[in-house]
Amino acid sequence: MSNKNSDLFRRSESLSSRLYVLFAILALAIHVAICTYTGADPAIVGLTMIVLYGLLALIIRGFSSRQIKQYKIESDASEEQNHSVIYAFRNHLRVPYAVVTETGKIVTVNAAMRQAADLQESVFNTDIATLCGHSMEKIVDTAVSFLPAAEEDPAQEQSSAVPKPLVAHLGNGLYQVDCHPLQSKGKPYYMLVFRDVTELTEISERYHDELTAIGYIVLDNLEEIAQYVQVSYQSEAHQVETILKEWAASMGGVLREYDRNKYVLLFTRQMLSTCIKNKFEILDTIREVRIGEDNMPVTVSMGIATTSDTLAGRERDALVALDMALQRGGDQVVLKNEKGNDYFGGRTKSQQKRTRGHSRIIAGRLCSMISGSSNVIVMGHSNPDFDSIGACVGIAALCLHLGVDVKVVTDTECDNFRACTGRLCELDDYKSMFVDGVVGLGESSFGTLLIIVDANNFSILEAPEIADHSFKTAVIDHHIKKEEFENEPQLTYIDPSASSACELISEILEQSLPAGVLRKEEANLMMAGIMVDTKNFTRTVGTRTFAAALYLRGAGASPEYARTFFEEAFEDYRAEAQFGSEAKIYRERIAITSIEGGESGSGRIAAAKAADKLLTVRNVHAAFALIRMGNVVHISARSDGSINVQLILEKIGGGGHFDVAGAAITESELKEAEQMLLQAIDTYFEEKN
Repeated sequence: MSNKNSDLFRRSESLSSRLYVLFAILALAIHVAICTYTGADPAIVGLTMIVLYGLLALIIRGFSSRQIKQYKIESDASEEQNHSVIYAFRNHLRVPYAVVTETGKIVTVNAAMRQAADLQESVFNTDIATLCGHSMEKIVDTAVSFLPAAEEDPAQEQSSAVPKPLVAHLGNGLYQVDCHPLQSKGKPYYMLVFRDVTELTEISERYHDELTAIGYIVLDNLEEIAQYVQVSYQSEAHQVETILKEWAASMGGVLREYDRNKYVLLFTRQMLSTCIKNKFEILDTIREVRIGEDNMPVTVSMGIATTSDTLAGRERDALVALDMALQRGGDQVVLKNEKGNDYFGGRTKSQQKRTRGHSRIIAGRLCSMISGSSNVIVMGHSNPDFDSIGACVGIAALCLHLGVDVKVVTDTECDNFRACTGRLCELDDYKSMFVDGVVGLGESSFGTLLIIVDANNFSILEAPEIADHSFKTAVIDHHIKKEEFENEPQLTYIDPSASSACELISEILEQSLPAGVLRKEEANLMMAGIMVDTKNFTRTVGTRTFAAALYLRGAGASPEYARTFFEEAFEDYRAEAQFGSEAKIYRERIAITSIEGGESGSGRIAAAKAADKLLTVRNVHAAFALIRMGNVVHISARSDGSINVQLILEKIGGGGHFDVAGAAITESELKEAEQMLLQAIDTYFEEKN
């Protein structure tokens, strides 16, 4: 304001001076004109002009003096007011602020800022980061992220994530930092305003901590263990219930049994955070409860949810999480939160939980779905192995028996398919049954049933686009479920305790097909599927595995003939030898080997065989074989049951079973993938300890 008044003063004085000069020139011109063109006396004319000039000068001066006086009065009043406002702004404003340069050097702070930050000395020209803990660059970037975009699409703006405001610590309080650009004499400055959010943050944290989390808990292997040890397990069940109630009481939670050996748990998110920090050590405590002479451990599975804003929504999500924990093999906790799913536990191998009654129910539902469909498409994972091909053929045999048109979508050019389907494709029913993804997508319609076997991750299917456009879907698999389905299938049959998908489908066929209907060519393929996933009945084998093999043997399957499918090419034999020469021991009990492969998909089989071979080395409890084909590094993992290779490979995007797992890392060099694997192994043992 004072600068404005000074300008007015200067303009008034300049105007007066110009008028004086202008009138003097005008008077001189009039004097010359009169004396030149008339006979008037020059002295008299000059004297007259001087008098007139003097009168005009007095009038101009009087007018200018009044204006200058008025301006001065206004200026003094404005200056006094400005000083009062600035003084109050700096000393009485309760909101802390600081004016800084564009590089973050402090120019000035107000009294509220000094009090909030407990400043005793001058902070002039010091960096703002020393005061609030944030650099000027970060403060400006955060402020820019909050500025509205003038031409931004409103729909796009709503879909984008809302940035979090910048919060700084000043003294014992929390303050949100707002940044406002300024200009003074052509130089850029920033005014940083600190809004006290201490109380708001405390209320928000308290609300978050006291929010109710809902969990479902089941004892997932008591009945199965009792079938083997042939003893009553009621005392052990009561012991586990006591442990769970004491655990819930220690957290201030509520535990109620809603069915036999099934419980619902209500507790706060604050106590949930404690459980996360100790990695749900309650699982280890319950595992110490043993049954029978063999001291078989009791395990529980939990599904916990903190996602929805309503209790009903959290209850539904908790049931979904529990279902995933059971499908992943049990003895673990699946926590469903805002970021996705977190997994804890999974330290013991899953026990077979299927019964003949369960298989009969699944078989009945599947036959009903097939009969009610116009046609069926069967599909496994890409780069199919014998288990995937055999499972597809088993479902195709069921569809043929029910009189429903069926197509199998698979890669007919891969080595595995050519090795095992020679005789099968000579049969009339199978000559045109195997198609590629393009033909399969054309066969899909509203009444089509899609049956997915040997996979529950749709991204690895032979033709994922068919699954994306399917109206009815059924999933039959033995791999551990890693994530929820985007669209829940009408039938989901996932049992990680099964040795193979062919084992599950053999049980379904036994319940659904009359004797003598399954042909020996079909049975041989399914027998090969079981053999390859069990390593010739030496790994992940249960009583139901042998029962399925017995059914297939009765249908004409020959293990000797099925073994001919496993004959390897000379290139694979050389690759296995190279794997052996590159092997090394990590952490004294883990074998790791890696080689550069070609473009052929057969290298994955060589890697799997190399991992199997390394597991036979003395004192090796887990083995990992890596091979780079193209721009993808494939990892095959095997374990003797003491190390969970599934949990290790899940950390780098893989998955599988407790003792058999795999992963594929795209756009990676071999050394980078090996380093990722080593970090995952280290993390696994750190979490285990």
